[in-house]
Amino acid sequence: MAVITISRQYGTGGINIGRKIAEKIGYRFMYLDELIAACSERGLEIDLERIEGRPPKIVERLFGLNRDTVRDTIQEVMKEAARVGDVIIGGWGGQVLLKDHPGALHLRIVGSDESRTRHIMDSAGLPHTQAYEIVEKTNRDQSLFSNYFFNVDFSDPKLYHAVMNIDQTSQEEIVEMAEILLENIKEETAASG
Repeated sequence: MAVITISRQYGTGGINIGRKIAEKIGYRFMYLDELIAACSERGLEIDLERIEGRPPKIVERLFGLNRDTVRDTIQEVMKEAARVGDVIIGGWGGQVLLKDHPGALHLRIVGSDESRTRHIMDSAGLPHTQAYEIVEKTNRDQSLFSNYFFNVDFSDPKLYHAVMNIDQTSQEEIVEMAEILLENIKEETAASG
């Protein structure tokens, strides 16, 4: 069964792109609400939205946030979703947690700091200075987050089948390319048995 994981730099609209891909190809989209509910069913009560893309504070690391438990539970949730198939998973290290899953397509959405700043200004109505500070902070935080939870740097292009740049490619083109790449992955998976 096919699964697409979407990793993105903050401010690229990557989650929205993931939803558009899901809508176009008829897949379900799994992101924070679905991950939180599935983790809760497995006994992990955690505010994933609060910690996504941010390194845990020292107090969280020392008192109550067990990264192995968080990572293992999320991996279990993602593997179950991948077994069912026809799903797009946004964020949370799917490219790492499902790296060996047959039929998985791993995509990364990136953009220049300036285009991401403009996107944040437009979507959140923030002034340039504040939006740019968010971009700088999330650049640092995402690197720390990915290293803390997954022992990788999400910016490493070797983790993905394709890295797509919003400065060079429109959302519509990214959706089209994802559909083509998925068909190629499905064909390769079927041919290998």
